Amino acid sequence: MARALSSLRGRVALVATATFASVLLLVGAASLASFADRERQRVDDSLESRPSRELARALGAPEGPPGPDAGGRQPGPDSQFGPPVLRPRGEYVRLSVDGEEVRGVDVPEGLPVPGSPGLRTLSARGVEYRSLARMVAPRTLIETGVDLSDAQARIDELRNRLLLLGLAGLLLVAALSWWLAGLALRPLARLGDAADDVGGTKDLSRRIDAGTAAAEVERLTGSINSMLARLEASAEETTRALEATRRFAGDAGHELRTPMTSLQANLGAIRRNPDIDRAELEAALGQMDRDSARMMRMLGTLQALARGDSAAALPKQPVELAGLLGSAVAAARRRHPGVSWNLVAPEDEVEISGWPDGLSSMIDNLLENAARHGRSGGEVTTTLTASDGEVEILVDDDGPGIEPESRERVFERFERGEGGEGDGTGLGLALVRQQARLHHGDAVVEQSPAGGARVRVTLSTGPG
Repeated sequence: MARALSSLRGRVALVATATFASVLLLVGAASLASFADRERQRVDDSLESRPSRELARALGAPEGPPGPDAGGRQPGPDSQFGPPVLRPRGEYVRLSVDGEEVRGVDVPEGLPVPGSPGLRTLSARGVEYRSLARMVAPRTLIETGVDLSDAQARIDELRNRLLLLGLAGLLLVAALSWWLAGLALRPLARLGDAADDVGGTKDLSRRIDAGTAAAEVERLTGSINSMLARLEASAEETTRALEATRRFAGDAGHELRTPMTSLQANLGAIRRNPDIDRAELEAALGQMDRDSARMMRMLGTLQALARGDSAAALPKQPVELAGLLGSAVAAARRRHPGVSWNLVAPEDEVEISGWPDGLSSMIDNLLENAARHGRSGGEVTTTLTASDGEVEILVDDDGPGIEPESRERVFERFERGEGGEGDGTGLGLALVRQQARLHHGDAVVEQSPAGGARVRVTLSTGPG
Protein backbone atom coordinates (compact mmCIF):
# COMPACT_ATOMS: atom_id res chain seq x y z
CA MET A 1 0.00 0.00 0.00
CA ALA A 2 2.79 2.40 0.92
CA ARG A 3 4.58 1.57 -2.32
CA ALA A 4 1.43 2.20 -4.36
CA LEU A 5 0.91 5.60 -2.72
CA SER A 6 4.55 6.53 -3.30
CA SER A 7 4.14 5.93 -7.05
CA LEU A 8 3.18 8.75 -9.40
CA ARG A 9 -0.16 7.07 -10.04
CA GLY A 10 -0.85 6.82 -6.31
CA ARG A 11 0.14 10.44 -5.73
CA VAL A 12 -2.09 11.69 -8.53
CA ALA A 13 -5.01 9.64 -7.20
CA LEU A 14 -4.32 10.82 -3.65
CA VAL A 15 -4.20 14.49 -4.67
CA ALA A 16 -7.43 14.13 -6.68
CA THR A 17 -9.17 12.38 -3.78
CA ALA A 18 -7.92 14.93 -1.25
CA THR A 19 -9.10 17.76 -3.49
CA PHE A 20 -12.54 16.18 -3.85
CA ALA A 21 -12.68 15.59 -0.09
CA SER A 22 -11.86 19.26 0.58
CA VAL A 23 -14.54 20.44 -1.84
CA LEU A 24 -17.03 17.91 -0.44
CA LEU A 25 -16.28 19.06 3.11
CA LEU A 26 -16.83 22.71 2.23
CA VAL A 27 -20.03 22.00 0.29
CA GLY A 28 -21.33 19.69 3.04
CA ALA A 29 -20.54 22.19 5.78
CA ALA A 30 -22.22 24.98 3.84
CA SER A 31 -25.28 22.81 3.11
CA LEU A 32 -25.56 21.70 6.72
CA ALA A 33 -25.20 25.28 7.98
CA SER A 34 -27.85 26.46 5.52
CA PHE A 35 -30.23 23.68 6.56
CA ALA A 36 -29.64 24.46 10.25
CA ASP A 37 -30.40 28.14 9.59
CA ARG A 38 -33.61 27.20 7.82
CA GLU A 39 -34.63 24.94 10.69
CA ARG A 40 -34.06 27.73 13.20
CA GLN A 41 -35.92 30.15 10.99
CA ARG A 42 -38.82 27.69 10.76
CA VAL A 43 -38.89 27.46 14.55
CA ASP A 44 -38.72 31.24 14.85
CA ASP A 45 -41.55 31.66 12.32
CA SER A 46 -43.62 29.11 14.23
CA LEU A 47 -43.05 30.98 17.48
CA GLU A 48 -43.89 34.32 15.93
CA SER A 49 -47.15 32.88 14.55
CA ARG A 50 -48.47 32.15 18.02
CA PRO A 51 -51.26 34.58 19.17
CA SER A 52 -49.43 36.27 21.99
CA ARG A 53 -52.37 38.27 23.43
CA GLU A 54 -54.76 35.32 23.36
CA LEU A 55 -52.16 33.20 25.11
CA ALA A 56 -51.55 35.97 27.63
CA ARG A 57 -55.29 36.28 28.40
CA ALA A 58 -55.53 32.52 28.72
CA LEU A 59 -52.81 32.69 31.35
CA GLY A 60 -54.61 35.52 33.13
CA ALA A 61 -52.64 38.51 31.91
CA PRO A 62 -54.25 41.88 32.85
CA GLU A 63 -55.78 44.07 30.14
CA GLY A 64 -54.25 47.22 31.53
CA PRO A 65 -51.16 48.15 33.50
CA PRO A 66 -50.63 45.86 36.45
CA GLY A 67 -50.96 47.02 39.99
CA PRO A 68 -53.79 47.96 42.29
CA ASP A 69 -54.44 51.26 40.50
CA ALA A 70 -54.17 49.93 36.98
CA GLY A 71 -57.78 48.95 36.72
CA GLY A 72 -56.84 45.61 35.29
CA ARG A 73 -57.04 42.10 36.52
CA GLN A 74 -53.91 40.77 38.14
CA PRO A 75 -52.90 37.28 37.05
CA GLY A 76 -53.26 34.82 39.82
CA PRO A 77 -53.01 31.19 40.57
CA ASP A 78 -56.66 30.57 39.76
CA SER A 79 -56.47 31.87 36.21
CA GLN A 80 -57.28 29.21 33.62
CA PHE A 81 -55.31 28.35 30.47
CA GLY A 82 -57.80 29.30 27.75
CA PRO A 83 -59.40 27.06 25.14
CA PRO A 84 -57.60 23.80 24.19
CA VAL A 85 -57.05 25.09 20.64
CA LEU A 86 -54.57 27.60 22.02
CA ARG A 87 -52.57 24.97 23.87
CA PRO A 88 -49.39 24.49 21.82
CA ARG A 89 -48.09 20.94 21.41
CA GLY A 90 -44.50 20.27 22.42
CA GLU A 91 -44.04 23.87 23.48
CA TYR A 92 -44.21 25.77 26.67
CA VAL A 93 -45.86 29.07 27.49
CA ARG A 94 -45.33 31.30 30.46
CA LEU A 95 -46.29 34.71 31.67
CA SER A 96 -43.82 36.91 33.54
CA VAL A 97 -43.96 40.34 35.14
CA ASP A 98 -40.83 42.31 35.87
CA GLY A 99 -38.71 39.22 35.17
CA GLU A 100 -40.66 36.99 37.54
CA GLU A 101 -42.64 34.03 36.29
CA VAL A 102 -46.37 34.36 37.09
CA ARG A 103 -47.81 31.32 35.38
CA GLY A 104 -46.63 28.81 32.86
CA VAL A 105 -47.57 25.65 31.07
CA ASP A 106 -45.02 22.86 30.47
CA VAL A 107 -42.16 25.19 31.39
CA PRO A 108 -38.95 23.15 31.83
CA GLU A 109 -37.53 23.30 35.29
CA GLY A 110 -34.60 25.66 35.69
CA LEU A 111 -35.23 27.56 32.46
CA PRO A 112 -34.20 31.22 32.89
CA VAL A 113 -36.96 33.85 32.76
CA PRO A 114 -36.43 36.46 30.01
CA GLY A 115 -36.24 40.04 31.18
CA SER A 116 -36.89 41.69 27.82
CA PRO A 117 -38.73 40.95 24.58
CA GLY A 118 -37.02 39.06 21.75
CA LEU A 119 -35.83 35.72 20.42
CA ARG A 120 -33.25 33.77 22.34
CA THR A 121 -31.88 30.29 22.82
CA LEU A 122 -32.03 28.96 26.37
CA SER A 123 -30.92 25.72 27.96
CA ALA A 124 -32.04 23.74 30.95
CA ARG A 125 -30.57 20.46 32.10
CA GLY A 126 -28.59 20.06 28.88
CA VAL A 127 -31.57 20.63 26.59
CA GLU A 128 -31.75 23.66 24.31
CA TYR A 129 -34.93 25.64 23.79
CA ARG A 130 -35.83 28.44 21.45
CA SER A 131 -38.11 31.09 22.95
CA LEU A 132 -39.86 34.28 21.89
CA ALA A 133 -40.83 36.83 24.53
CA ARG A 134 -43.31 39.55 23.58
CA MET A 135 -44.67 42.39 25.68
CA VAL A 136 -48.45 42.20 26.14
CA ALA A 137 -48.74 44.89 28.81
CA PRO A 138 -46.37 47.21 30.58
CA ARG A 139 -43.72 45.13 32.33
CA THR A 140 -45.57 41.98 31.30
CA LEU A 141 -44.12 39.42 28.87
CA ILE A 142 -45.73 36.39 27.30
CA GLU A 143 -43.08 33.81 26.32
CA THR A 144 -43.55 30.88 23.97
CA GLY A 145 -40.81 28.33 23.57
CA VAL A 146 -40.07 25.04 21.90
CA ASP A 147 -37.70 22.20 22.51
CA LEU A 148 -35.00 22.23 19.76
CA SER A 149 -34.45 18.46 19.99
CA ASP A 150 -36.62 17.71 16.95
CA ALA A 151 -34.92 20.37 14.85
CA GLN A 152 -31.51 19.19 16.04
CA ALA A 153 -32.49 15.58 15.22
CA ARG A 154 -33.33 16.63 11.67
CA ILE A 155 -30.01 18.48 11.42
CA ASP A 156 -28.15 15.43 12.77
CA GLU A 157 -29.97 13.17 10.32
CA LEU A 158 -28.94 15.38 7.40
CA ARG A 159 -25.37 15.47 8.69
CA ASN A 160 -25.25 11.68 8.91
CA ARG A 161 -26.65 11.35 5.40
CA LEU A 162 -24.10 13.83 4.09
CA LEU A 163 -21.33 11.89 5.80
CA LEU A 164 -22.48 8.59 4.33
CA LEU A 165 -22.95 10.06 0.86
CA GLY A 166 -19.64 11.87 1.12
CA LEU A 167 -17.82 8.72 2.20
CA ALA A 168 -19.37 6.75 -0.67
CA GLY A 169 -18.50 9.57 -3.10
CA LEU A 170 -14.98 9.73 -1.71
CA LEU A 171 -14.45 6.00 -2.27
CA LEU A 172 -15.87 6.30 -5.77
CA VAL A 173 -13.64 9.28 -6.58
CA ALA A 174 -10.58 7.46 -5.17
CA ALA A 175 -11.29 4.46 -7.40
CA LEU A 176 -11.98 6.63 -10.45
CA SER A 177 -8.84 8.72 -9.77
CA TRP A 178 -6.73 5.58 -9.51
CA TRP A 179 -8.15 4.25 -12.77
CA LEU A 180 -7.92 7.56 -14.65
CA ALA A 181 -4.39 8.19 -13.34
CA GLY A 182 -3.35 4.76 -14.60
CA LEU A 183 -4.97 5.53 -17.95
CA ALA A 184 -3.26 8.91 -18.19
CA LEU A 185 0.12 7.52 -17.11
CA ARG A 186 -0.01 4.49 -19.40
CA PRO A 187 2.23 6.24 -22.00
CA LEU A 188 4.81 6.79 -19.25
CA ALA A 189 4.63 3.10 -18.37
CA ARG A 190 5.20 2.19 -22.02
CA LEU A 191 8.05 4.68 -22.09
CA GLY A 192 9.60 3.03 -19.03
CA ASP A 193 9.22 -0.43 -20.59
CA ALA A 194 10.87 0.78 -23.80
CA ALA A 195 13.74 2.32 -21.81
CA ASP A 196 14.15 -0.96 -19.91
CA ASP A 197 14.31 -2.83 -23.22
CA VAL A 198 17.05 -0.50 -24.42
CA GLY A 199 18.93 -1.02 -21.15
CA GLY A 200 18.47 -4.79 -21.36
CA THR A 201 19.61 -5.12 -24.98
CA LYS A 202 22.26 -2.38 -24.66
CA ASP A 203 21.26 -1.33 -28.18
CA LEU A 204 21.76 2.43 -28.10
CA SER A 205 20.67 2.75 -31.73
CA ARG A 206 17.06 2.04 -30.77
CA ARG A 207 14.67 4.96 -30.46
CA ILE A 208 11.43 5.21 -28.48
CA ASP A 209 8.20 5.99 -30.30
CA ALA A 210 5.90 8.30 -28.32
CA GLY A 211 2.91 7.39 -30.49
CA THR A 212 -0.13 9.59 -29.82
CA ALA A 213 0.78 10.42 -26.23
CA ALA A 214 0.33 13.80 -24.59
CA ALA A 215 2.65 16.69 -25.40
CA GLU A 216 4.54 16.26 -22.11
CA VAL A 217 5.18 12.58 -22.82
CA GLU A 218 6.28 13.42 -26.36
CA ARG A 219 8.71 15.98 -24.97
CA LEU A 220 10.07 13.44 -22.46
CA THR A 221 10.37 10.86 -25.24
CA GLY A 222 12.29 13.35 -27.37
CA SER A 223 14.64 14.08 -24.48
CA ILE A 224 15.26 10.36 -23.92
CA ASN A 225 15.89 9.82 -27.64
CA SER A 226 18.31 12.76 -27.67
CA MET A 227 20.09 11.28 -24.66
CA LEU A 228 20.26 7.90 -26.41
CA ALA A 229 21.71 9.59 -29.50
CA ARG A 230 24.38 11.29 -27.38
CA LEU A 231 25.15 8.04 -25.57
CA GLU A 232 25.34 6.21 -28.89
CA ALA A 233 27.71 8.84 -30.30
CA SER A 234 29.81 8.71 -27.13
CA ALA A 235 29.91 4.91 -27.23
CA GLU A 236 30.89 4.98 -30.90
CA GLU A 237 33.66 7.49 -30.16
CA THR A 238 34.89 5.29 -27.32
CA THR A 239 34.79 2.24 -29.57
CA ARG A 240 36.63 4.10 -32.32
CA ALA A 241 39.23 5.29 -29.84
CA LEU A 242 39.79 1.78 -28.51
CA GLU A 243 39.88 0.37 -32.01
CA ALA A 244 42.31 3.10 -33.08
CA THR A 245 44.52 2.30 -30.10
CA ARG A 246 44.51 -1.42 -30.91
CA ARG A 247 45.09 -0.74 -34.59
CA PHE A 248 47.91 1.70 -33.82
CA ALA A 249 49.63 -0.88 -31.62
CA GLY A 250 49.17 -3.64 -34.19
CA ASP A 251 50.22 -1.51 -37.15
CA ALA A 252 53.19 -0.07 -35.34
CA GLY A 253 54.38 -3.50 -34.24
CA HIS A 254 53.95 -4.90 -37.75
CA GLU A 255 55.49 -2.08 -39.76
CA LEU A 256 58.29 -1.16 -37.39
CA ARG A 257 59.58 -4.71 -37.43
CA THR A 258 61.38 -4.35 -40.77
CA PRO A 259 63.33 -1.12 -40.01
CA MET A 260 64.00 -2.32 -36.48
CA THR A 261 65.35 -5.62 -37.83
CA SER A 262 67.55 -3.75 -40.32
CA LEU A 263 68.73 -1.39 -37.61
CA GLN A 264 69.53 -4.27 -35.27
CA ALA A 265 71.39 -6.14 -38.03
CA ASN A 266 73.58 -3.14 -38.83
CA LEU A 267 74.30 -2.52 -35.16
CA GLY A 268 75.23 -6.17 -34.70
CA ALA A 269 77.51 -6.09 -37.74
CA ILE A 270 79.34 -3.04 -36.41
CA ARG A 271 79.66 -4.58 -32.95
CA ARG A 272 80.98 -7.90 -34.28
CA ASN A 273 83.42 -6.25 -36.68
CA PRO A 274 85.23 -3.45 -34.87
CA ASP A 275 87.81 -3.27 -37.67
CA ILE A 276 85.21 -2.78 -40.41
CA ASP A 277 86.50 -0.59 -43.20
CA ARG A 278 85.36 2.99 -43.59
CA ALA A 279 83.17 2.48 -46.63
CA GLU A 280 81.19 -0.37 -45.09
CA LEU A 281 80.80 1.61 -41.85
CA GLU A 282 79.47 4.62 -43.74
CA ALA A 283 77.05 2.39 -45.64
CA ALA A 284 75.79 0.77 -42.43
CA LEU A 285 75.41 4.11 -40.65
CA GLY A 286 73.59 5.56 -43.67
CA GLN A 287 71.14 2.64 -43.67
CA MET A 288 70.64 3.05 -39.95
CA ASP A 289 69.95 6.73 -40.42
CA ARG A 290 67.37 5.97 -43.13
CA ASP A 291 65.76 3.27 -40.97
CA SER A 292 65.45 5.59 -37.97
CA ALA A 293 64.07 8.40 -40.17
CA ARG A 294 61.53 5.99 -41.66
CA MET A 295 60.47 4.85 -38.18
CA MET A 296 60.02 8.46 -37.06
CA ARG A 297 57.90 9.27 -40.11
CA MET A 298 55.86 6.12 -39.61
CA LEU A 299 55.26 6.80 -35.94
CA GLY A 300 54.19 10.38 -36.68
CA THR A 301 51.77 9.24 -39.37
CA LEU A 302 50.39 6.44 -37.21
CA GLN A 303 49.77 8.89 -34.39
CA ALA A 304 47.92 11.23 -36.75
CA LEU A 305 45.84 8.32 -38.07
CA ALA A 306 45.04 7.14 -34.55
CA ARG A 307 43.83 10.59 -33.53
CA GLY A 308 41.76 10.83 -36.67
CA ASP A 309 40.29 7.37 -36.07
CA SER A 310 39.14 8.33 -32.60
CA ALA A 311 37.84 11.72 -33.79
CA ALA A 312 37.57 12.63 -30.10
CA ALA A 313 37.61 16.32 -29.28
CA LEU A 314 39.76 17.33 -32.22
CA PRO A 315 40.42 21.05 -31.87
CA LYS A 316 38.62 22.86 -34.70
CA GLN A 317 39.56 26.42 -35.62
CA PRO A 318 39.73 28.62 -38.74
CA VAL A 319 42.53 27.50 -41.08
CA GLU A 320 43.74 29.55 -44.04
CA LEU A 321 44.52 26.99 -46.75
CA ALA A 322 46.35 29.18 -49.29
CA GLY A 323 49.05 30.08 -46.75
CA LEU A 324 49.19 26.50 -45.48
CA LEU A 325 49.71 25.18 -49.03
CA GLY A 326 52.39 27.78 -49.71
CA SER A 327 54.35 26.77 -46.61
CA ALA A 328 53.94 23.06 -47.43
CA VAL A 329 55.17 23.52 -51.02
CA ALA A 330 58.20 25.49 -49.80
CA ALA A 331 59.07 22.71 -47.33
CA ALA A 332 58.63 20.04 -50.03
CA ARG A 333 60.92 22.02 -52.36
CA ARG A 334 63.64 21.86 -49.69
CA ARG A 335 63.16 18.12 -49.17
CA HIS A 336 63.10 17.35 -52.91
CA PRO A 337 65.17 19.98 -54.70
CA GLY A 338 65.18 17.96 -57.91
CA VAL A 339 61.42 18.29 -58.38
CA SER A 340 59.85 21.34 -60.05
CA TRP A 341 57.10 22.58 -57.75
CA ASN A 342 54.19 24.79 -58.90
CA LEU A 343 51.38 26.30 -56.84
CA VAL A 344 48.19 27.80 -58.26
CA ALA A 345 46.05 29.43 -55.55
CA PRO A 346 43.61 32.38 -55.31
CA GLU A 347 44.97 35.72 -54.20
CA ASP A 348 42.24 35.98 -51.59
CA GLU A 349 42.35 33.93 -48.44
CA VAL A 350 40.63 30.54 -48.50
CA GLU A 351 39.51 29.72 -44.98
CA ILE A 352 37.83 26.62 -43.58
CA SER A 353 37.07 25.39 -40.06
CA GLY A 354 39.18 22.35 -39.30
CA TRP A 355 41.90 20.60 -37.35
CA PRO A 356 45.12 22.46 -38.23
CA ASP A 357 47.52 19.58 -37.48
CA GLY A 358 45.42 17.13 -39.49
CA LEU A 359 45.15 19.45 -42.50
CA SER A 360 48.88 20.14 -42.38
CA SER A 361 49.68 16.40 -42.27
CA MET A 362 47.24 15.78 -45.13
CA ILE A 363 48.89 18.39 -47.40
CA ASP A 364 52.42 17.25 -46.51
CA ASN A 365 51.54 13.66 -47.39
CA LEU A 366 49.86 14.73 -50.64
CA LEU A 367 53.04 16.48 -51.76
CA GLU A 368 55.33 13.74 -50.46
CA ASN A 369 53.33 11.11 -52.33
CA ALA A 370 53.59 13.10 -55.57
CA ALA A 371 57.35 13.56 -55.15
CA ARG A 372 58.01 9.88 -54.37
CA HIS A 373 55.78 8.35 -57.03
CA GLY A 374 56.15 10.97 -59.75
CA ARG A 375 58.87 11.12 -62.39
CA SER A 376 62.40 11.60 -61.08
CA GLY A 377 63.25 15.23 -61.65
CA GLY A 378 59.68 15.77 -62.78
CA GLU A 379 57.07 18.41 -62.06
CA VAL A 380 54.35 18.60 -59.39
CA THR A 381 51.53 21.15 -59.66
CA THR A 382 49.25 21.96 -56.72
CA THR A 383 46.00 23.82 -57.43
CA LEU A 384 43.63 25.32 -54.85
CA THR A 385 40.11 26.43 -55.82
CA ALA A 386 37.15 27.51 -53.71
CA SER A 387 33.43 27.57 -54.43
CA ASP A 388 30.28 27.91 -52.35
CA GLY A 389 30.67 25.63 -49.35
CA GLU A 390 33.57 23.61 -50.79
CA VAL A 391 37.32 23.76 -51.29
CA GLU A 392 39.20 21.61 -53.81
CA ILE A 393 42.90 20.73 -53.77
CA LEU A 394 44.47 19.08 -56.87
CA VAL A 395 47.98 17.60 -56.81
CA ASP A 396 49.23 16.53 -60.29
CA ASP A 397 52.48 14.77 -61.13
CA ASP A 398 53.92 13.68 -64.47
CA GLY A 399 54.97 10.21 -63.39
CA PRO A 400 53.71 6.82 -64.53
CA GLY A 401 50.31 7.32 -62.86
CA ILE A 402 48.14 4.70 -61.16
CA GLU A 403 46.14 2.07 -62.96
CA PRO A 404 42.31 2.45 -62.58
CA GLU A 405 41.97 -0.90 -60.81
CA SER A 406 44.51 0.19 -58.18
CA ARG A 407 43.23 3.72 -57.53
CA GLU A 408 40.98 2.75 -54.63
CA ARG A 409 43.43 0.30 -53.10
CA VAL A 410 46.17 2.91 -52.68
CA PHE A 411 44.08 4.53 -49.90
CA GLU A 412 44.38 1.43 -47.75
CA ARG A 413 46.91 1.50 -44.92
CA PHE A 414 50.39 0.15 -45.65
CA GLU A 415 49.53 -0.17 -49.33
CA ARG A 416 52.56 0.97 -51.31
CA GLY A 417 52.04 1.80 -54.93
CA GLU A 418 54.25 0.46 -57.69
CA GLY A 419 57.42 2.40 -58.33
CA GLY A 420 58.53 5.25 -56.19
CA GLU A 421 61.09 5.23 -53.45
CA GLY A 422 61.26 2.11 -51.35
CA ASP A 423 61.32 3.78 -47.96
CA GLY A 424 57.72 5.00 -48.02
CA THR A 425 55.41 4.09 -45.15
CA GLY A 426 52.31 3.19 -47.17
CA LEU A 427 50.27 5.42 -44.89
CA GLY A 428 50.32 8.77 -46.67
CA LEU A 429 47.23 8.45 -48.86
CA ALA A 430 45.35 6.64 -46.07
CA LEU A 431 45.88 9.69 -43.89
CA VAL A 432 44.88 12.00 -46.78
CA ARG A 433 41.50 10.30 -47.22
CA GLN A 434 40.91 10.07 -43.48
CA GLN A 435 41.48 13.78 -42.97
CA ALA A 436 39.41 14.69 -46.02
CA ARG A 437 36.46 12.73 -44.65
CA LEU A 438 36.91 14.15 -41.18
CA HIS A 439 36.46 17.56 -42.82
CA HIS A 440 33.27 16.40 -44.58
CA GLY A 441 34.94 15.78 -47.93
CA ASP A 442 36.77 12.97 -49.73
CA ALA A 443 39.90 12.07 -51.67
CA VAL A 444 40.10 10.22 -55.01
CA VAL A 445 42.83 9.37 -57.54
CA GLU A 446 42.39 10.31 -61.20
CA GLN A 447 44.47 10.65 -64.36
CA SER A 448 46.55 13.84 -64.41
CA PRO A 449 46.56 16.02 -67.57
CA ALA A 450 50.38 15.77 -67.30
CA GLY A 451 50.13 12.02 -67.73
CA GLY A 452 50.73 10.97 -64.15
CA ALA A 453 48.44 10.73 -61.16
CA ARG A 454 46.06 13.39 -59.87
CA VAL A 455 44.85 13.30 -56.28
CA ARG A 456 41.64 15.34 -55.90
CA VAL A 457 40.74 16.36 -52.35
CA THR A 458 37.46 18.11 -51.50
CA LEU A 459 36.81 19.78 -48.15
CA SER A 460 33.76 21.47 -46.68
CA THR A 461 34.10 25.11 -45.65
CA GLY A 462 31.30 24.78 -43.06
CA PRO A 463 31.87 24.69 -39.30
CA GLY A 464 31.58 20.87 -39.28
